Amino acid sequence: MSERVGSALVGERLGFEHTVPRAIAHRQAVGEVFVTDSTPGPDGEYLVAVQLPRAHSLWYDRRSRFHDTFSTAEAARQGSFVVLHRYFDVPVGLPFSLLRWAFRIEDLNAYRDDERTPLQGVLRYRVTDKGRKGAGFGDMTLHGELTIGGSTAMTLTGDVVFFNADDYQVLRTYQQSTKPPADPAPAPPRLDPLLVGRMDHRNVVIGEAADGFQYVIDTSHPSYFDHAYDHVPGPFIVEGFRQAAIVTATRAGALPSPVAAVTACSTTFAGFGEFGAPLTTSAEVTGRDGGRVTVELGLHQYGKRLADATVELSPYPAPLADAAVELTPYPAS
Repeated sequence: MSERVGSALVGERLGFEHTVPRAIAHRQAVGEVFVTDSTPGPDGEYLVAVQLPRAHSLWYDRRSRFHDTFSTAEAARQGSFVVLHRYFDVPVGLPFSLLRWAFRIEDLNAYRDDERTPLQGVLRYRVTDKGRKGAGFGDMTLHGELTIGGSTAMTLTGDVVFFNADDYQVLRTYQQSTKPPADPAPAPPRLDPLLVGRMDHRNVVIGEAADGFQYVIDTSHPSYFDHAYDHVPGPFIVEGFRQAAIVTATRAGALPSPVAAVTACSTTFAGFGEFGAPLTTSAEVTGRDGGRVTVELGLHQYGKRLADATVELSPYPAPLADAAVELTPYPAS
């Protein structure tokens, strides 16, 4: 299958036959790699081919006949690393941090699941080197556009920094030394999967807290924790934002059902979430525009606000019978 980016047929230049090496996508498991190819494009752009598996324990855990928009955001995150490693001489193995990551869904219908073929598309990236390079430090901004079946499905932007490994270790050691000791208090029970539009309780990442929601961290999860981290990973945190936004919006009566799509998401991180202490998120509905609902969220730990997010939720296109699938969740183990 070929994909079109603008008027250029790129199927002959990009392949969907196998994944790129897992290391340059920052994944440990080959099955978690969604990038299949990349090539320099016209006018200083870079093209990245992505394909999402139909049978995936996380991304297929949904109650709609639409592919999860977050799945392509994850593919785009991996694609950004591929571009930086292959075309900007950033060595594999350097610690990376995404300071800001935002996307907007331009065509939700491009995500319809025909229940026959995997979702695949082409990312078009433009990278701006912000010039703040020093010994072991770099700062770049990426702008991207995802095309699925000839349609612009998603646009995105992100700010990425990378560090020398020794400098990063010094930074993290200092940060951890300034924080209180680990808190042995148990995490709350996970929310019912149906409340967050899931079926499998293992993919629920939050429980109730006095001031919002608390993260329930299971480092054995094969996707959220594909490899070892020295801090709570960003994609896991953003999934908690999504789930907290859905619950908050439905409880407020702003969203008719938790079976809803994330049609825009913007996150900004100011610090790392640490293991061993409660990590919570606050959420508030701040806007309604037709069927779309905007929720503002914050990430909190040790009395500090570590991140901010804005999540836009939208009902799936009618008829609902074609979009929503009412299924019984797996029982908790």
